[in-house]
Amino acid sequence: MPLPADLLRRDAEEAVRLIVLHLLSQAREAAPRCLDPEDAEGLHDFRVSIRRLRSTLSAWKGLLRGVVKKRDRRTLAGFQKRTGSGRDAEVAVEWLENQVEALETEHRPGSEWVEARLRSASQAGSGDSNEIVCADFAAWAAGFESRVGYGVSAAGVGAPYGEALAERVDRVAHRLKACVDGLGDDRKRGPHRVRIAGKRLRYLVEPVRAEIELAGTLVDRCKQLQDVLGTLNDANVLDDLLSVYLDDASPPSEAGVLALCRLNGLRAEASYRLFRVDWLESGGLRTMLDEAAALARQLRG
Repeated sequence: MPLPADLLRRDAEEAVRLIVLHLLSQAREAAPRCLDPEDAEGLHDFRVSIRRLRSTLSAWKGLLRGVVKKRDRRTLAGFQKRTGSGRDAEVAVEWLENQVEALETEHRPGSEWVEARLRSASQAGSGDSNEIVCADFAAWAAGFESRVGYGVSAAGVGAPYGEALAERVDRVAHRLKACVDGLGDDRKRGPHRVRIAGKRLRYLVEPVRAEIELAGTLVDRCKQLQDVLGTLNDANVLDDLLSVYLDDASPPSEAGVLALCRLNGLRAEASYRLFRVDWLESGGLRTMLDEAAALARQLRG
């Protein structure tokens, strides 16, 4: 279902219910694609739609108290967890396929051994398992939709959605600033927290990007941050996997695994350097926070 053009002027609870129903419909459309072996982005898009929905429910849990239960958010977290290992393996295989030319001939058997392990992990996280996840999601979504949809009216009497959104934009931006201020020398958990806070800000603002130009600008900046920190996160996830594989590797494969560790380490270093230079030292994150504050002021107006 599409979002109405006058979302900002609607009653806050009504507007949020409409957003939740909109996100739910997107997740329902994406779910069957997980089962299509020809759809390379099906699993990814389903996970993103679940993440958007989960983030929205968390941001507005006070407003939706009594309609959305804690178990709903736990159920969505479960869907993400149940599909996580398969998606991580898919991303790692895609990167690995692009490293063949950079490997010495003697390292390729080890690379092929790692790829076989990753593909096995990917298959373990899909197939029948995804069929069960999709069936469970469909059953949960039917009951959830009836609860959220009940009571949506054409007019409301509470605070306008724009005012309520402004308060939450300020709150999420404050959380993002706290994550940035607490980075220190941490190159894994710290940037990951910044990445998650940036996603929450993006998902919060996305429903009004068509109504407010500044919201669209802020969403685009959040996407750019996600691209940089997403690559860093992919490298960190693969680093953990390769550490396990290295312990299991036989002597013929060990050199290849070590070569992949080195290449992946270079990827992580380059991504972190880009984050440090463009977003911390050059003020990219400061600009994002300023835009969030300006958007909150505009929403209140």
